Amino acid sequence: MSATATSTPMSEVLQLQRNAFHRDGIPDAALRRDRIDRFVHAVVSHTDDLVEAISTDFGHRPEVTTLVADIATLAMEAEIARARVGSWMRPRRPWGRVPGLLARAAGLDAAVHPEPLGVVGVMGIWNFPINLSAVPALSALAAGNRVMIKMSEAVPATAEVFANAVHDAFDVEEVAVVTGEVEVSQEFAGLALDHLFFTGSAATGSAVMGAAAKNLTPVTLELGGKNPVVLAPGAAQDKPVIRRAASRVAQARLINAGQACIAPEDVYVPTESARAFVQEVFSTWGRVVPEMFERDEMPTLIADGAYERITALLEDAAEKGAQVLTAVRSDDGGQEALRSARIMPPTVVLGLTDEMDIAHEEVFGPVLAVHPYDDLEDLLDELADKPEPLVASWFGPADEDYRTFVARTRSGGVSRNDYALSQSMPGMPFGGVGASGMGQYHGRYGFETFSHLRSVVGSDLPFSVVDLLTPGEGSKAPRALRSSLSAYRRLLARRLR
Repeated sequence: MSATATSTPMSEVLQLQRNAFHRDGIPDAALRRDRIDRFVHAVVSHTDDLVEAISTDFGHRPEVTTLVADIATLAMEAEIARARVGSWMRPRRPWGRVPGLLARAAGLDAAVHPEPLGVVGVMGIWNFPINLSAVPALSALAAGNRVMIKMSEAVPATAEVFANAVHDAFDVEEVAVVTGEVEVSQEFAGLALDHLFFTGSAATGSAVMGAAAKNLTPVTLELGGKNPVVLAPGAAQDKPVIRRAASRVAQARLINAGQACIAPEDVYVPTESARAFVQEVFSTWGRVVPEMFERDEMPTLIADGAYERITALLEDAAEKGAQVLTAVRSDDGGQEALRSARIMPPTVVLGLTDEMDIAHEEVFGPVLAVHPYDDLEDLLDELADKPEPLVASWFGPADEDYRTFVARTRSGGVSRNDYALSQSMPGMPFGGVGASGMGQYHGRYGFETFSHLRSVVGSDLPFSVVDLLTPGEGSKAPRALRSSLSAYRRLLARRLR
């Protein structure tokens, strides 16, 4: 039986997995480790095929991007899950060791059991097609679930390689990979799954959530946003700090041609440092970009439509007064060659205003908007009025200004002095907040996202809680409860004084 939608309707695959889940019961740690090993082996053993397929789907993508961001990341997450899943799935005592022992001695036993939800659906996205499909699926398998994966229609060659690899390693009752166009994704989002994980844009995430709501399917959304970078006020006096920050931000914006939900987008620099910062950005691009062309490592945008969309954003900004500066200058023939290859020249935009489309839309390309600021307090107020990003970055020391930045901003994560550390460190939760998503995964956090924390309580007490709620005539329980609540009220009053 094929693991793709071409031979078996998705609703039937879902029913097969649900029946198997109820038939076999909760898998033990050994079976979960076996599933993790088979799943990751299916990917790693097809590394060369996946590198080639992803590059084909993109037009061109450096193999190092796929090896690091898709394959190695999955392997690292797998080893963490494999080593820790036995401890993650153990029942947890809610009251601590000593109170728990006392309660059990008295005849009351309470524990929280992490149990699998059943069948988890994962809707991946094209920019990191293995990472953003396989890593959440891995977390769901570690939690003991059956998994259905819908691959992005934007990467058909990758989807075919991945689907065939998984099919060779799993029966469809355990893991199924669904391929197909947008209408297949729409149908997938409407399945009566036990949990649905989606990575993509906010607009599509809203539609996915609406489809899932019809079945009361809980969802995890990883959405991205316009990630801000703030250069610390004190950095204005420190040229090495400016140089380091500009170099790291400039290089980060080139990764995957800027097609990353964690990429820096809006950079806020002290006014007196703005000119020097922009010069250092172009200095970095002037050094790095020719080397990338020479090594054939310049990634392309995913489709012609992506190139046209970003070009339209830049043209709109320029028409409304922004200064648009590109790092690659060429004649009309060279520009057309870049367009045909879908290579977007790295670009800085200065002088953004609120009426420009680029001020509100996630670019998803190698474009940096640089904003000068004079007062950190005013900047924090400005950031508070914007949609919450997936990651906020700070370049500067871990001083009082940095602590204020962390406390006064909302984002999925915070990184200091480097690219998206909060989202890329092993075992750390990865997820957004507000406009950038809901829920999280990676490590134990992914295990818990795809688990139901089930309260299991037993009693050998000589009385029942029912006795407290239905006391007989002459019971002293109401008077004792009123006395206890009066004492508690006096305690609260003393605290408030």
